[in-house]
Order: sequence, then C-alpha cells, then structure tokens
Amino acid sequence: MAIFTLPAGITPDKSADFGLFGLMSNLNNYAEALTAPLTASGGIQITAAQYAQGIINVTVSSGGANVQLPSTAAILAVLGPTVPTDGSYAEPFSLMNNGTGQTLTLTIGDSSTTLTGTATVANNTRRLFLITVNAAVTGVAPTLTVQNLGSITL
Repeated sequence: MAIFTLPAGITPDKSADFGLFGLMSNLNNYAEALTAPLTASGGIQITAAQYAQGIINVTVSSGGANVQLPSTAAILAVLGPTVPTDGSYAEPFSLMNNGTGQTLTLTIGDSSTTLTGTATVANNTRRLFLITVNAAVTGVAPTLTVQNLGSITL
C-alpha cells in the first residue's frame, strides 16, 4: 500500500529536488497494510516485502513459534535510499498473533539489529514495535534497534 506513488522513472535520493522525492518515498514507509495470513509452525522468516506492509499477520498452527525479521540490510533496502541514517528516523510495525492459543516470539535477522523489551506476542494480541535506524559510522552500515511499544488485545 502506498500513500503516494512516485512517477515512473524517478529514483529518489537524499538530495533530489530539495528532498521532495525523498519525502514522497519516505512517506510511503508509514503506510500500513495487513499481510496475508502467514502460518507458522515452529518458526517463520518474514521477507522484507512482508515487513514493509507494517502489520505482520501470523497464525500459529501448533506450539509456539519464532518470527524472524529480515536481515538489517534487507530492512534498510526496503526502507529506501532516502531514509536518514543519523539516528533520527524510526518507524512502527506490528506483529499480530491470530493463533490457536500459542505465543509468538519476535527474533532478529542478524547481529546488526538489537531487540529491546518484550518480544513475545500472546494469542489474539497485536504487539507494536518501533524500529530505529541508528546513526551510521563512516564506512560502516547503520544498525537497527527494535523496541517494544506495547500491545493491543484483539
């Protein structure tokens, strides 16, 4: 789902037209859509495209399940080339458990992402998270921090 679709042939970057195309590109990062139901049995790796939809909808078939985020590089790629890498950019996403009495546990995709706070999602609950793009050091790619913001009972 997009709030504003960039015209064909335009590739946004951080300096294009005083940041207008960057604004349009980043604005789309805040659009949320519910993924098609994903069935997890033991564990599931979500794709960058599924992460980009904003609300990851998971049904647990049996027992608890881990839901693994994509790699840091994949998340940064789906956020686009205009996302600030100075520690000032953060974006919400959520994990929704439409399970059968089982819990989900969010796990990170690689060591460049840090997860803080509660990572478990109870049955019939949507847990909100905030992912922050941390300041990049020269020559080193930015890292990510995922923070628990709380939950909503469905």
